[in-house]
Amino acid sequence: MKEATQSGRKGLFIPPQAGSGIAGTLGAVVVLVFGVVFLTGLSLDRSQTAMVRFLAEKGVAILSALEGGVRSGARSRGGVRFQYLIEEVAARPDVRFIAVVMPDGTILAHSDPRRLGGVLFAEEGREFRPEELAALHPTETPSWAIVDMEGAPSFVVYKAFQPRSRHKEKKGTAFASGGEPCVFLGLDLAPLEAAQARDRKRALLIGGGVLLAGMMALLGLHALDRVRASRRGQRAAEALADKLAVTLPDGLVLLDARGRVVQLNNAALRLLGLDSPDASGSLPGTGGGGQTIGGVSGPRKPHEVLPSPLADLATRLVRGDVLPDTEVITPCGGRIRHLSVRGGHVNDGEKERLGSLMFLRDMTDVRRLEAAVRRREKLAAVGNLAAGVAHELRNPLSSIKGYATYFGGRFPEGSSDREAAEIMVREVDRLNRAIGDLVGLSRPTDVKPRPTDMARLIADILRLIEQDAAARSVRIRLEAPDDAVVLPVDPDRMRQVLLNVCLNALQAMPGGGDLALSLTAPPDADMACIEVRDTGEGIAPDVLPHIFDAYFTTKSQGTGLGLATAHKIMEAHGGGISVASEPGRGTLFRLYLPMRQAPPGDPAGSATGA
Repeated sequence: MKEATQSGRKGLFIPPQAGSGIAGTLGAVVVLVFGVVFLTGLSLDRSQTAMVRFLAEKGVAILSALEGGVRSGARSRGGVRFQYLIEEVAARPDVRFIAVVMPDGTILAHSDPRRLGGVLFAEEGREFRPEELAALHPTETPSWAIVDMEGAPSFVVYKAFQPRSRHKEKKGTAFASGGEPCVFLGLDLAPLEAAQARDRKRALLIGGGVLLAGMMALLGLHALDRVRASRRGQRAAEALADKLAVTLPDGLVLLDARGRVVQLNNAALRLLGLDSPDASGSLPGTGGGGQTIGGVSGPRKPHEVLPSPLADLATRLVRGDVLPDTEVITPCGGRIRHLSVRGGHVNDGEKERLGSLMFLRDMTDVRRLEAAVRRREKLAAVGNLAAGVAHELRNPLSSIKGYATYFGGRFPEGSSDREAAEIMVREVDRLNRAIGDLVGLSRPTDVKPRPTDMARLIADILRLIEQDAAARSVRIRLEAPDDAVVLPVDPDRMRQVLLNVCLNALQAMPGGGDLALSLTAPPDADMACIEVRDTGEGIAPDVLPHIFDAYFTTKSQGTGLGLATAHKIMEAHGGGISVASEPGRGTLFRLYLPMRQAPPGDPAGSATGA
């Protein structure tokens, strides 16, 4: 009975009987080839579909943001230039062009200002005919096509351009409705082509590898020993796992069953500022060849290797079933980082724990960008509020000041009633100054750049604060090039910025210290840099992201508008301002200014946030 059962078990991994072995092997090969080809084609189709969907969704998001920006600009008091908005949106590296055209092909707005009034180009420099544009059938619903437009094949997302409120929009096609414009967004095809080439290569490699492995397994079934094959497969899997762990873009921390740190990949080492692995690419801390983790050899406890917040999460992971996505703020590699941490366990077939994995993702840049967006939103809200506050309060305050002055003059000199009236006048003046600062922050910063010797301007500022610095026992040092550095700036506005930053530095050194200013302007650089460094108290990490927010201050007598105004002035110059600080070790402000004045009509450049 046993022999009959064995003879009936014919398949891929059981040698067939003579006479049917060749047919069975060929049949298995055919099935294997068909399956690999089918799955490879399906994988390629899914990858291409996903990439096309990604580009289409990206294009729709950009067009929606553009229309939203136009609507917001139309509602705002100052407005936003349409051409400027298009150029800013088109500054993304993956955007080839953005064009708003009429049905006859005339360009109303274009990411390249030189193309205004022209006609969109097709292949070989030929202009698009109106019937060709109409054949694309642009409607309110975004559509996409791969078209040779503006001199090169592009992934074009297009729709009827309707920046009005939605209840005013009309249904139907853009061109059929009598001349409504259409917006065309051209995305670079290079990512799609690169992804397709990469997917094809990967699919061919995987398909070929699977096919080759399957055929070798089928053809060498009688010669392979099961035990040796199992061991070889295990070693290959371990090597692949190690290689994947080393090259994984996210940080990976491997803990053993006792909760000790045994391995970190390259990304984790970079994030945590620990030693790099050896040239072979193997992970540190495995106990071989004197390898170490951050200078500590062998498996170590989490608190001996990892920053305290991560070590606490590692302990929590070892004690629990899973570590959900958790964000921590911790010093790593000489800077404060926002890390997203999640983890799980590795078990064998019987659910015995072999170890644990902790994944680290650096969210610092994401949080910085979010903070910049929030700061801009707050400034916009302040701007909307400022006009109303100024209008509603200034007239009553003027009346109050007039009556207080009048009644104060009717009381004898030195009387308590006269002093009360004078207090009222002073408080009204203080409120007027606060309203003036608020209105100044909300209005567009008007700069009048002209060639200015920056070393001389900085020296003037230092003369203004010289007495205040001497009273605080602060030593001042200025480093500037021997040759004059002439930049196109508004000297009055720059004096306001530098004076604000220097006074903040002096106030941060009540017990004395050093205030160092340096000016660097490399001839081949686009930006000049002014550094203001103090040795004062520094800025707390939880305060640092908010110092450019309007009305945020840690001073009892401060208004919180100084640095917000400085940030806005630097943006208006086409430059930026950044800050780095460590409590107890001082603060460094960097002011970036363009070396050359932007052509008339060009928007101000980008700013660097905190």
